[in-house]
Amino acid sequence: MTCEHALTARLSLPSSSTPVYKEECTQCFDNQDTAEGVDVCLSCFNGGCPGGPYNHAHQHSMKSGHYLTLNIRRIAKPSSDSDERPAKLTKLEIREDTGADDFEYHTFVRCWGCSGARVESGLENIDPTVQAVIHAVEASKGHEIKAWAEEVTACQHFNDLSGQAPRDGFSLDTLHQCSACDKRENLWLCLTCGNVGCGRRQYDGSGGNNHGISHYEATGHCVSVKLGTITPEGTADAYCYTCDDNKMDPHLAAHLKVFGINVAAQQKTEKSIAELQLDQNLKFDFSMTTADGAKLEPVAGPGLTGLKNLGNSCYMASVLQCVFGIDRFRDRYFPTAADHFATCTQANPAQCLLCQLHKLANGLWSGRYANLETDSEGRPTHQAGIAPSTFKAAVAKEHYEFSTMRQQDAFEFLLHLEKQVDVVERSVNSGNSNPNKVFDFTTEERLQCLGCQKVRYRVEPARSVSLPVIKRPLDSGFAPVSLAECLDVMTAEEAVDGYQCPECERPTQAVKSTRFASFPKVLAVQVRRFELVNWVPEKLDISVQVPLGEVSLEAYRGQGIQPGEEPLPESDDISAAPAVTSQQQPIVDEEVVGQLEAMGFPRVRCVKAVSKTGNCGAEAAMTWIFEHMDDADIDVPEAVAQTESSLAAVNPAAVEQLAAMGFARDRVERELRNAGGDAERALDRLLSIPDDEADVTMESAVEPAADDSQSRNSAFELTGFVSHKGSSVHCGHYIASVRHGSGTDSKWFMFNDSKVVAQEEPQPEQAYVYFFTRLD
Repeated sequence: MTCEHALTARLSLPSSSTPVYKEECTQCFDNQDTAEGVDVCLSCFNGGCPGGPYNHAHQHSMKSGHYLTLNIRRIAKPSSDSDERPAKLTKLEIREDTGADDFEYHTFVRCWGCSGARVESGLENIDPTVQAVIHAVEASKGHEIKAWAEEVTACQHFNDLSGQAPRDGFSLDTLHQCSACDKRENLWLCLTCGNVGCGRRQYDGSGGNNHGISHYEATGHCVSVKLGTITPEGTADAYCYTCDDNKMDPHLAAHLKVFGINVAAQQKTEKSIAELQLDQNLKFDFSMTTADGAKLEPVAGPGLTGLKNLGNSCYMASVLQCVFGIDRFRDRYFPTAADHFATCTQANPAQCLLCQLHKLANGLWSGRYANLETDSEGRPTHQAGIAPSTFKAAVAKEHYEFSTMRQQDAFEFLLHLEKQVDVVERSVNSGNSNPNKVFDFTTEERLQCLGCQKVRYRVEPARSVSLPVIKRPLDSGFAPVSLAECLDVMTAEEAVDGYQCPECERPTQAVKSTRFASFPKVLAVQVRRFELVNWVPEKLDISVQVPLGEVSLEAYRGQGIQPGEEPLPESDDISAAPAVTSQQQPIVDEEVVGQLEAMGFPRVRCVKAVSKTGNCGAEAAMTWIFEHMDDADIDVPEAVAQTESSLAAVNPAAVEQLAAMGFARDRVERELRNAGGDAERALDRLLSIPDDEADVTMESAVEPAADDSQSRNSAFELTGFVSHKGSSVHCGHYIASVRHGSGTDSKWFMFNDSKVVAQEEPQPEQAYVYFFTRLD
């Protein structure tokens, strides 16, 4: 039929930068493969399910007034028995898979203003938009392509290359081996003289012998190409040692012709750098078998839904499985999903983090998407899982690391997730419904001056603890350590040099320690498994013996000021180090700062770490970074954090922005001043201190928190953990193990991306992040 809405519609075409959500509903995980397909709004290009239990397409239409949608349904073609092999890949690239060979696509336009009736096809005012949607790149794919893309450009050294001449003794027969050693792989051809040198030596001893870079240092010949990666299309791995970066050689064929190399006759025989990096991640896999070799049983159901790997997204998937295995998170977002979708005022559900939290919870806990596939003999195999693409785009929006497709640190993502949840829960004034409250507890910091023997106690809010591991070398590796030993080190006294004692009125020696003032419902524990080796953070392969049964933390509870102890006088400086004035900018070793920056740490953290550790070297500074990475002010510059904060100008727009999140205006203005006017740093501080603790004085902070249940209960059980396999935080693979149920009815399950299996014997010894639940 042709309705009035269709005849009078004035539709716009989506531009190349317009996200088009055509493969999956933005509010659930129904997609083109379901019986009803997906409806794409022809006005705003939102994707919605047109049937099933949700019918989000109709709901979106009624809320937005956008009545016309394009329904897209995909049906798999019968598999072909052809023995034809796919074309050989000559380079790593991302191409849009149209699915034309594997699927049939059925489309039609419907009008929700006319009860979902079909609209006549071919209307001149509608058909151009329909065709644009059909040929548009799916929003999630566009995001992934953008995140994966690494723009490699030419530099002046390739463009201006001159003076090419084969060196004495050069011949094509010399291209198979390094000119300075017997290496026959990872060879780089100097485009100036034709010297062949092997690649760089890796930190584990593998790779080459540095003869390529040695040749550059001796001759100044800076541009080279990797032999074995040259393709007939004229592409290859190229490197400029002067720029110290991968580059493109736009004149590769001409440059190689000088040495008698015909590009058209070349065949790629070695993997490119990008392919090698991808292979490294694909090699990592956790055993899906038991100790006796039996395969672990694949499972599926509510709470047992796998998450597809989006490309180095295992760090996110493992954290999400543990977090949404916590009752408070499940109960906040799963049963309330329908109510939220009905009342949400955000125009684009894909860009609303609350919508995506509800969508993810529904996907994980409804059981609707947890279906085991079968093999050719009808035996159950693993499930396909759901792809958290829109969730990742929303939670990582504009974040300089998590918005990329690179591997990230799982614990840092947990902290980022908590911050984002705080922000969105504030925006809806949900009060105690914020599920992050399960992580909240307080620590008791005790400081004692060794000169006057007086003490100071301070209670600080916290959401996690970071435990050191003890290195006890054996002939091979390190001896195991217990969880209790790690806790003993964390709570032990440590010396403080140069403490400016307000009683002694001079620099003295002091000791400080940190204990629990109260306990959370769920305690998140990071084990610091990474240390600096050859200026690179590498993982410590040390087993930490963690009980699966009850764990008591009573021995680590703070007791507050004790009889006979005298409190130190109050002063503006309550830290364990002298204040830094505006005239006392931190003096740091720039060489060490540069080494830390080269590892990927932000400069603010590098400068602060080198300053705090007294310029004692990169290893001490990196250890400080790992120990303080969850500090609220970790990214506050040292001089800004402690100088003339009360004089900082307050931007009225920043005040309005933060006050709109539910914070008291006076608190907002105070924290903006403390942050030198930086809204992002002020927000971190506002989120790190609950409203009811914001104005705690030092007198009231001497005693532990008064929450009876948190103060009384110190018994916990392990209910989840994230494990990492690989030598570095920048590579490897993460999985999660989560316990569902309680008591004798509890069972453990392992989540390896989309694969979910029953786990009879969980192995937490090599875990990186632990989640302990308090026994109430």
